[in-house]
Amino acid sequence: MKLSVCTGYLEERFGYERAFEMIKKAGFDALDYNIDDWWDGSDEKLLKLNCYGKSEDEICEYYGKRYEFARSVGLEIGQTHAVFGPKAYLERNDIYMDITRKNILATSVLHSKYTVIHPIIMPGRMADDKYDECHAENLKFFTSLIPDLAKHGVKLAIEPMWARDAERNIRATVCSRPEEILAFLDELGTEHFCACPDLGHIALTKADTGDTVGGALRKLGGATKIIHAHEVTKNTDSHTKPYTFAGSMDWADIGAALHEVGYEGTFNFEIGGNYYAPYTDELMPEALRHLAAIGKSIVG
Repeated sequence: MKLSVCTGYLEERFGYERAFEMIKKAGFDALDYNIDDWWDGSDEKLLKLNCYGKSEDEICEYYGKRYEFARSVGLEIGQTHAVFGPKAYLERNDIYMDITRKNILATSVLHSKYTVIHPIIMPGRMADDKYDECHAENLKFFTSLIPDLAKHGVKLAIEPMWARDAERNIRATVCSRPEEILAFLDELGTEHFCACPDLGHIALTKADTGDTVGGALRKLGGATKIIHAHEVTKNTDSHTKPYTFAGSMDWADIGAALHEVGYEGTFNFEIGGNYYAPYTDELMPEALRHLAAIGKSIVG
């Protein structure tokens, strides 16, 4: 199984060339390329999004350079992550959809088969409240992207989400349950859609769903084509390395579940600043080697 890591924090801090070189030297085989700006709906943030305002030719040039450099150092692009932000979808839908479609194009330019596109969390969708309304809106959203997915040969990977209640506790929401992802795949088909279980998100919503991470992976079975692996605390989506919080997640069972379902995708770490930020530039290669060693242990 190939090891993968997301690019966002590292590319922003070091530039893509240095970041990719460090990732490869640390022992990784593939990248999870971040195109996933969070857009809160403000015009100021809108102007900073990766694909906003770029023509198709400019997108091809921008991401083509990154693909060629990745291949030159021996890395493949296993997956990408598209723009997200429910406020933007609800309040600036035309622009949000345009950017999402450009992200699908960018995924194709990066020669990746898969892009993660978050389902839309409608207002009031907590646990199973407003399930039908939210499911219908997401079915419309996903269906509208099929022409672009087909044109560019990209599969949309559906990720389980979480939300906070009035007391700021993390709760289940759209697609937190494996059964809801499978319901979408039954309706949409699997030609252009698959599952991307976010292992940390599954752990965070266990109190509502009753699913362990390994249990959710077993339910999803062969629908899982890519994953987001990272550690979390009880009420924080930490996106840090495994084993940071003792007993938070059963990584041995996660490895066993992936083996049992015949998972053939990359073992991909969705790791961010909570892990990397404390390290100096000089220590960053060692931090990446440590992360790769953990990945090799889990998949072994």
